Amino acid sequence: MNNLVKKLPCVTRRIADETLLIPIRGQAADLDAIYVLNDTAALLWSQLDTTGDVAALGAVLCEAFEVSPEQAAQDVAEFLAALEESGIVEFRHAASSAA
Repeated sequence: MNNLVKKLPCVTRRIADETLLIPIRGQAADLDAIYVLNDTAALLWSQLDTTGDVAALGAVLCEAFEVSPEQAAQDVAEFLAALEESGIVEFRHAASSAA
């Protein structure tokens, strides 16, 4: 099973109608890497504290935005790929337990 974890500390701020994701590198905000999240991305980011399961994130999108499971899976994959490329999240592969 793949689990997703936040690798880099970030803060989010809601300003007007936009949600900003600001990575913290060292002791300061990385102002060169501020991300503006749309509603879908903001929901996914908020859910990462609750679940790191990709399928569960897709289910959240299906319920919140009434999209097909295929569309939700694509949206989740694109969002997580962008975060992984930026070093904000990483996938951790759970070791299978030997019996």
